[in-house]
This record gives sequence, structure tokens and C-alpha cells, in this order.
Amino acid sequence: MSTIKSSSEDLTLNADGSNDIKFQSNGVEKASISSAGAFTSTTIDATKLTGEKRNFIIDGDFTQWPEGTGATTIATGYTSAMMNVVTSHDGTATWERSTDVPTIAQSGHQSAYSHLTKCTGTDASLGASQFLYYRYYITGSDFAHLHQQTVTFSFWSKTAAANSGDTYYFFLWNSASNRAYVQNFAPTSSWTKFEYTIDLDTSGTYLFTEADVGLQVGFALASGSTFDDATIGSWTATGDMWQSGTAISNFLDSTSNEFYLSQVQLVLGSVSPDFTSPPIATVRDQMDYYVQRYEYDTLSTEAIGPMGSIGSGTLAYYFFFYRNKLRKLPVITSSAASSFTAGDGGALKVGSAISFGYTGTNATYCLHTHSDTNWTTVGRSAYLYRSSTDTCWIMLDARH
Repeated sequence: MSTIKSSSEDLTLNADGSNDIKFQSNGVEKASISSAGAFTSTTIDATKLTGEKRNFIIDGDFTQWPEGTGATTIATGYTSAMMNVVTSHDGTATWERSTDVPTIAQSGHQSAYSHLTKCTGTDASLGASQFLYYRYYITGSDFAHLHQQTVTFSFWSKTAAANSGDTYYFFLWNSASNRAYVQNFAPTSSWTKFEYTIDLDTSGTYLFTEADVGLQVGFALASGSTFDDATIGSWTATGDMWQSGTAISNFLDSTSNEFYLSQVQLVLGSVSPDFTSPPIATVRDQMDYYVQRYEYDTLSTEAIGPMGSIGSGTLAYYFFFYRNKLRKLPVITSSAASSFTAGDGGALKVGSAISFGYTGTNATYCLHTHSDTNWTTVGRSAYLYRSSTDTCWIMLDARH
């Protein structure tokens, strides 16, 4: 055995010019260091040496669906917890949660769900200003860690056989939608991973606070010619979604068309590790910063929140405390007033109205009115319940 030793603290191996330093055994190369400093090895995956990388796409595994999971006709708004759809066309399409996912042999990760879009009514001749696209908002304070850095964006996608090989686009926009990076991709009827290393924009205006959007990450499935002034693989001063001359397919041209999306990931650096999802408790906490839905579906007359008090013969007040602090003051929606009942220790009173006021980022004030027999003791303790087995829920939306 031969040993190379250094009499000083450091040992320098120098390859002049642009040559690599190579490590061989019996004439077979086992590892090398390039002139650029990249290390490769036949036995060590150098991409793993830096540890697990943070995915800046929250719930890229599509585990959380506060709006529901069944086929839903697309209108501008949210689909899965953090994916937003924007639409303007003369056809119809639906979104839903699907259990068709990449296999663990394909991606190295076992997903439970994917995001599925189906064309249900055609618009074969899309207008110049019409479109169908999805977008994910990266909050400004998160985007601050990515700004002007090199990132790798990856996702898995597939289509139905009818639109296999069609060309769609993903895009990156700044908050004002006046800086754009676009890239076309052509999924087939088999799950395929798409991966792109991107140098983020060094021009334009970007925002870095929790109140603002830092970056929009989108998928364009249909777009008219108004939005074709972007340049593939480059940043341009535009809010467009595709490049003229490399046409985007029209997802809305056939009711047989389907588009599946899974394992969406955006990480720092030029290498994307295999997709991983944080523990489900972590994902739910991340989502809760933006949107919280409270489903009362376990027991008949299930209790809701802490004790309140009677404000009048037909009105009770309750504080509703959130399970986590929200990003901003939420928009609050709920099931029908009749799905809630109130009680003061006696008979339950079916609601005729429910509203929310004095809303903060940690709690809100719930007012519940009924038209039943009047309560007689103002100030007495009162309780809020699910009405029997009715569909009963409260949703707090603090998304962008």
C-alpha cells in the first residue's frame, strides 16, 4: 500500500489548467474533482451531501384540500389548499383530487394524491385574451431566500391518451406579473418527471414581506395569442405565459383531455433531490398559516368552540379561537346558519343567522341568532353546537 503524506497541515493536489483530479483503483476511475470544483463518485451521491433541501412549494404533494376533493367545475379560485386556478374561456373544465400518482419505483416517493384537471366542455377556438392556468403564490418573506439565486424546479405530470404529447407551459412571474420566465413541456400518458435549473431574475421589482407575493409559479394549459410574448428560458419584461412560434396546445379542444400534476418542488441550487414531503403535521401547520377549515362531522350535536353568552332573547355571542395564527385577517365563510344550534343548558335553538365580527389573526367573534322561543336570561352561559348531523363547517381564508 502506498500512502501520500504531507509534512504540513494541508495537502495540495493540483491539476494545471482545466484538468480534473481523478481517483482510480486498478486503473478504474472511482471519483474525480473537476476544475470547477464539482465532486463525482461512483459510490457516493454528492447531491445528498448537503442534506435534505427545503421545498419552497408548500404541500407540493397535494395532501390538503379545504375546498373539497370531488370533481368541481373550474371558476377562478383555489383548488387544493395552495393551488389557485384562473380561467376565462367559453368551455368548461373540472378539478379534483386523484389517486393516480407516480409509483415509488419511478419517483422514489409514495404520494397519496395528485391534482387532476379534466376538460368537460370544449372551446376549440380560444379567443386571443382567453386562458386557463394554475398558479402557486410564494409569499414574499419566503421568496427573499430565493431572490436572484439559482433554483431547480421539478414536477411530475401525465395526461390522458387523447392529449398525450401536447405542449403546455410553466411560468414564473413576479408579484406585478410584469416579469416572466417560461418553459414548455410535453407530458404523455405515462408519468414523467420534468426538471429545470433556473437563474432567477436580476431585474424588475420583487417584494419580500409576508403581506406580499414574492413569486408566482404557474402552469398554463390554454392561452390565446395575447399572452405569447415571453421567451423560453429567459426573463422578459412581460406578464405572458408562452412563446410565439412554439405554440401552446389548447387543453379545452376535447372532452377527452386530462392533465395530472404531482410532486411539485422548488429548491435552491442546481440539483433537485428526490421529492420528499414533510410529516403531515408539518404540512398542516404550514397550510394553517394561510387557510383553516373546521369540519364538524364526527358526532351528532358536536360542540364548537368555547362557552359564550346570551346577548338577547334570540342572540348569543361566542369567541372562536383559531388553532394557529393566520397570515392576515381572514375572509370567513361557513355552512348554512341552520347547520348550527345554540343552547343555554336547555333546548337547542336552530340558527336563523350566523355572522363573524371583530375578526383578528388569532380569533373572531361569532354571533348566532335563532327565531325559536326566546331566551330569558341575558348574560347566561351559552354553547354552540353542530345541528344534529347536518353538514357543518367554518373556513378561514388568509391566502393571497
